[in-house]
Amino acid sequence: MAQDEVLRVEGVSKVFGGLKALSNVSMSVKRGEVVGLIGPNGAGKSTLFEVISGNMRATAGRIVLFGDDVSTVSPDRRRRAGMSRTFQKVRLFESLTTQENIAIAAMQCARSNDDWRGEVQSVMERLKLTRLAQSYPAELTLADRKKIEIGRAIVGRCRLLLLDEALSGLTMDEADELVGVVLSLNTELGVTIVVVEHVLPVLVSMAQRLVVLNFGEVIADGAPREVASNEKVMTAYLGSKRGAFS
Repeated sequence: MAQDEVLRVEGVSKVFGGLKALSNVSMSVKRGEVVGLIGPNGAGKSTLFEVISGNMRATAGRIVLFGDDVSTVSPDRRRRAGMSRTFQKVRLFESLTTQENIAIAAMQCARSNDDWRGEVQSVMERLKLTRLAQSYPAELTLADRKKIEIGRAIVGRCRLLLLDEALSGLTMDEADELVGVVLSLNTELGVTIVVVEHVLPVLVSMAQRLVVLNFGEVIADGAPREVASNEKVMTAYLGSKRGAFS
């Protein structure tokens, strides 16, 4: 594994019965990158996130995280190593406040000498959630709930963040604000980010590189402009050779 890589997916396949959801998928992510993972519905994006995060075990292939083979390592150990994720459907403890939701995640990752309380406060300030510290999820907008989930993900020395459709269901103003938050995690905290998103123009503005899946296979990997003009990508998205993101 190259010294500047934080994640390598090597020949990963995932089979459910007779369905091959992933087929020999390989990709790598360098430290400090923002990488977009895209593809039509059913392409295998969420399955790949499940395998990378450890919620599913690959049928074949390896997941190498921060230089270590974690293919058989539990999700919580991957989390403690510095990788975390969000989900398409926000998963919060509805009976806990904003602060308590983030605090539980911090405690799960904390070492004996960690100032997890201070980190919880710092995360809430960064995500502009301090005013909502004592509010419950049911009282909040979807945008604020998504911020809490991101807060739960980054608290505790997060180095690699997997974002699964963080912008879905948001207004354009809310999406723009959340994009700013995500990019600040990358530029100010040095968090490496892999993001699945269907709002392609927004994703192109965020990501330095795009990896495209179709029917469980990688069909393109490169700079956004290069990927947008790739014939396989245009056909996968549009069934034609027009610009994929036009």
